[in-house]
Amino acid sequence: MVRAAVDSRTAPAAFVRRVIADASSRWSESGAEHCFRLGALTLRLRTCGAALDPVILPVLRHAQTAEPAAKDDGTITVYAVSHEDDGFPAPPAEWPFEAGEADAVARTVWDNEAGVAVVSDESRGIWHLHDLSAGTGVYWVGAAARLPAWEYGSPLRHHIHWGALTTGQAMLHSAVIGESGVGVMLAGPGGSGKSTLTAAAISSGMQTTGDDIVLVSRSGADWRSHSLFDTMKLTGMAETLFSGLAAQAVNQDRRPEEKALIPISTTIRDALVPQIAVKALVSCKLTGEDASAIRPASRFEMIRALSPSTSKILRTGHSEIFQQAADLSRSLPCHEFLIGNDPMEATTVLRGFVRELNA
Repeated sequence: MVRAAVDSRTAPAAFVRRVIADASSRWSESGAEHCFRLGALTLRLRTCGAALDPVILPVLRHAQTAEPAAKDDGTITVYAVSHEDDGFPAPPAEWPFEAGEADAVARTVWDNEAGVAVVSDESRGIWHLHDLSAGTGVYWVGAAARLPAWEYGSPLRHHIHWGALTTGQAMLHSAVIGESGVGVMLAGPGGSGKSTLTAAAISSGMQTTGDDIVLVSRSGADWRSHSLFDTMKLTGMAETLFSGLAAQAVNQDRRPEEKALIPISTTIRDALVPQIAVKALVSCKLTGEDASAIRPASRFEMIRALSPSTSKILRTGHSEIFQQAADLSRSLPCHEFLIGNDPMEATTVLRGFVRELNA
């Protein structure tokens, strides 16, 4: 099993693959398996106990599917293990990777040549290790009970990001809103109004494939967004405006600074759909004005709205993320949404814009 310390001469790739082998061995003894279809990607989740089920399964259950074909090239396998809950070895005190921060609480490895990727958040007890060449990884936590609330909103995001890249898909920090199968991608940094607008839109009968992180694929000139995580995040004034939604949050005991994590599919029926055809890109900006408006924007503005915030969340594959954002902005019309004070008024403007695209 994984030792408490690792020889500094040990190759990072060998270390990652040894941890994966340890998880595979433990899983084969008494594990469970769940499969999820995420666009062109199939995620095979293998758990070594039930402690992480409440973290992972609720937000992915909408995409659950039967066993993938044996030769499905779009399949990744992720072993979910917990040190304290499953008896899996504790992460080592020494790693064959450099720390990304001076206090050694975060590490990021993106090595295409060696075929491995690592993202860790060690102060919170979370490690993602992935063998890119084999499409296999380990989601390794210290203890399920000590995971931060936001981890319940997008678990396995790094593994899904790495798998999506192999299938030509893009995982982006954005929301997609539409109706009748056609919609727009909303982009912008945290606090730009995406989540509040998503809450207003689905409350008024529109649909979404996701509020915070979405998966998009391309077929020729056509782009599609696929549902990923079944969760919506609200904070501050949005919780008051949509108190009925906030009452359904899974983290009712959250601290004041934490966002409310709200399951979409069980809160508003038919609001979360498997896919939406993306016809335009829209960067969001709160104005404080009475009225909302949508106006044309440049490709550069759109890339700036999509790429930096996505790279900050996913932490690896920065050039690939930039290229995906550039491809999107090159092939779809780009706009800026100047969002006023009333989210429902903004929703009316958005619905009219979507209907024009669908005309």
